Amino acid sequence: MASIKHEEYTYQGRRVILDAAEIYPGKFETMIFRSSDGEEIDSKTTNSKEVALAAFDTFRKAYPPDVENLTGRYAKLRDDLRKALAAGIEAEAADPEDGGTCNFDSAALYLPRWNARKVEQAAKEAGTFCSDWILFGQKHFVFPPITHAQANARSRNAEAVTAALKAMGYEAIDYCQMD
Repeated sequence: MASIKHEEYTYQGRRVILDAAEIYPGKFETMIFRSSDGEEIDSKTTNSKEVALAAFDTFRKAYPPDVENLTGRYAKLRDDLRKALAAGIEAEAADPEDGGTCNFDSAALYLPRWNARKVEQAAKEAGTFCSDWILFGQKHFVFPPITHAQANARSRNAEAVTAALKAMGYEAIDYCQMD
């Protein structure tokens, strides 16, 4: 039996294991079960690796990890992101001109040894999301600005978010990408 995707987390206060595996050649099973007693919560058996991986994603959504209340530096990050995103919205409102090249400009933070799931939760609670960006072998978290703009106005918004985060003491840089 070979696992093709595996995750462990807390669901409804109990540790669970979500796993998709090839149980023998050409036969796949996806299962979520409690790790404490092995009690099965849900499962699907198929002849397709793609269907097994789709079932993994379906189970992940149907049985999501418990959301922890953010504390410490993660709560501070959430609050700082809210302030920085507001600064970006202000900068865009001050000059809404949106000519130029369409882009995905965003703020990026280098947060070594931070828990990615908690950073994602902080971003979500702040009103945005985040993704990973590897720059010179170092993982950065990219936070898109709150905007409907797609060119110069988005760039100004993102630059204001980055500047606000830098002013708060974060190692922040602009993530710039043309569309």
